Amino acid sequence: MSDAAAGDANDWEWVRVLAQGRVYDEDRAPANRLAWAAVALAASHGGERSGVRRARAVADRFALRARVTRSLGAWAADPDALAEDVMAEDGLSGRYEKSVARAVEPVVPRVRDEEVRERLSGWVRARA
Repeated sequence: MSDAAAGDANDWEWVRVLAQGRVYDEDRAPANRLAWAAVALAASHGGERSGVRRARAVADRFALRARVTRSLGAWAADPDALAEDVMAEDGLSGRYEKSVARAVEPVVPRVRDEEVRERLSGWVRARA
């Protein structure tokens, strides 16, 4: 990675971390937190395009989506869509799979589709 690309990746990462901190601030209004989540997700994609490892960026996005689902509810992030996306992702391995499993485990009971909920539960157990 060139110095310019590394700088761009660092800039995107800085924006992602800043925005994510605001998402996690439960004193903020839900709509404000949701807006910051959109910024954090966009910054994660920008970081990935600029050199952040794909597996890390994907794991970060899944963890953020799981946090939004847990703390803001299904109106903000669809737990069924998150479950399907997690199980369809084949670019994770090792520590990233374990990290995503820890992040999505509390979302399992919120998945409305019983079959999807059971599959996600199994996916999480296999990686715990």
